[in-house]
Amino acid sequence: MQVFNKDQLHYIAKGQVHRATLRSQINEALHNNPFRENFVVSSMPGLGKSFEMDKALKLMTNAPLVFNGTASMPSFIIDVATAVYLARGQHLTVVLDDCDVIFEDSNVNIAKKMFDDTRILRYGKVAKGLYKFCTDLQIEAIENFAQPESAGFTVPLNDVTFITLTNRHLPTVNEVDDMDPSTSKHSKAKDLYAIRRRTEYKEIGMDNLELWGYVADVVINEQICEKFMPNISMSQKEQIATWCYTHWDKVTERNLSLTEKMTKDMVRYPKDYLDIWTTNYIQVK
Repeated sequence: MQVFNKDQLHYIAKGQVHRATLRSQINEALHNNPFRENFVVSSMPGLGKSFEMDKALKLMTNAPLVFNGTASMPSFIIDVATAVYLARGQHLTVVLDDCDVIFEDSNVNIAKKMFDDTRILRYGKVAKGLYKFCTDLQIEAIENFAQPESAGFTVPLNDVTFITLTNRHLPTVNEVDDMDPSTSKHSKAKDLYAIRRRTEYKEIGMDNLELWGYVADVVINEQICEKFMPNISMSQKEQIATWCYTHWDKVTERNLSLTEKMTKDMVRYPKDYLDIWTTNYIQVK
């Protein structure tokens, strides 16, 4: 029995293309980077960048370090300093996932030096101010990079490759040029563009229905629902996908997380999950 109509199959096929593109970008960053360039992989939220990266890393014998959800720039600097210190001059690949703190206004100049030919991570304040947040090993790492003539410390990044997964769009030169140069928005965009041109920047964009196709493809063909409902049937997966399609313009979120929540509801409320979906995930205008 044909579950999806012609239009739905079209968008699922589009979603498959976008997902193949994302996998290709991650594979290039991990395995086809002879110049050890820093990569930035950008897309709208909820597209499964972390999901695809996790899958790729599980296939690697010597997987990169992963920094996930760094909350502050000092924490980020401490973690990077420690990782570089422990690498002892060996090349290090670091995946930055949900570490958008580096793109914030007050930190973007630090980030630019991470990704340009300078390749340093500079902390310019008194280093001892960080010690209360540090383990003994982290203090040892900071002191290793300290400079007697200055208050802070500098971490060399010549042997570090960063692969950054982000929801943030880094503007093009034309987008920057179209802005009023007297505004703070222009200044911020100019800084983000500087990071874009210093890295291998990859971006996936799609419209809402292509995003539905992407989500439906993952639900149908991956094990995303099985994490919460191991015995889920194909018809139940198709029910999740078609319900989302029907309500896609009204749902409270459009991403893979929504389908995970819906699957959990099927487990918790096997008789009432349709009512739960309507109550929890359709926005009332």
